[in-house]
Amino acid sequence: MDNNVFTYCIIIFLSTLLGGFIAIAPKWSDEYLHLFLSFGAGIFLGMVFLHLLPEVLVHNHDPILSIMVLAGFMFIFIVERILFISSDGGGYDHSHKIISLTAMLGLSVHSIIGGVGLAVGSVDQNLGWLIFISIISHKIPASFALISLFVLGKFSKKRIWLFLLLFSLMTPLGALAFAPIVKLAGSLTVEILTAFTAGTFLYVATADILPEVFHTREKRWIKLLLLIVGIFVISFIDFWDIRVGGH
Repeated sequence: MDNNVFTYCIIIFLSTLLGGFIAIAPKWSDEYLHLFLSFGAGIFLGMVFLHLLPEVLVHNHDPILSIMVLAGFMFIFIVERILFISSDGGGYDHSHKIISLTAMLGLSVHSIIGGVGLAVGSVDQNLGWLIFISIISHKIPASFALISLFVLGKFSKKRIWLFLLLFSLMTPLGALAFAPIVKLAGSLTVEILTAFTAGTFLYVATADILPEVFHTREKRWIKLLLLIVGIFVISFIDFWDIRVGGH
């Protein structure tokens, strides 16, 4: 790994920690956490429809990619609803814990893919810089949304910090460990993994976070506004990436 990529990984690691720290440090009430989750749902939906799906489907119409989106959706459904949830439902906090873990699974896969892209981009300094900007711009809001889920799930602070540390390491791990494999396998491998990730994000946003956020009518208009703001944040980031990257 060259010095630029190593520096990028350190900055991404610290930025991810910062996003999670904002969610952990104050003692937020459940009411505020649900408002944050509205924003987080917008982040997830924006990443699916404005970032991940266009990335894999605009230039490649291979049917396997659509199948992998569905596979990602069904994988999280099976893991969450069939394998993890007990017959008695496990209670309110238990369901939040499952949502948190499945969200982390999807975001971790996406982060590893980002790390792979970062390492592949090291062959071209300008390309590597653009990939770094794209990754870093998503990290703080995504980390904040994820850790808000863990806080709402009533995990201990020690465990939340552990999950945050693990999540923060995913992109550097992708850059270090998986880049040589994907370079040999070709770009379709990255597109397949990205499509799978899109399916996991789609499930977490529509089947987990949105029903949780809007299960009461309290502050529903504020929640809707924050949902739209989350989508707008991703659309702005991607628009800026396109303008800077020229693609």
